[in-house]
Amino acid sequence: MENRTIAKAVIEVLQTSKKPMTVPEITQAILEQNLFTFNSKNPQGIVRGAIERRCEGLARKDTIEPKYFRKHEGRLYSLTS
Repeated sequence: MENRTIAKAVIEVLQTSKKPMTVPEITQAILEQNLFTFNSKNPQGIVRGAIERRCEGLARKDTIEPKYFRKHEGRLYSLTS
């Protein structure tokens, strides 16, 4: 497995999906495709945090640039472009 960040794993999943996905769906795809090894009992929380820190329009103090993700209704996320 190549050394990648959680955000890069999420990007790969969403590029393959071509449709918005929920955090549980994204996390499951990361695990199934062996894109990242989580050292946590709550990988969904880790994935959600990585997405929301890089998500357009969310008011968070720990935001990171550049913004890769967009949040939709129904707790769905997609790539910004």
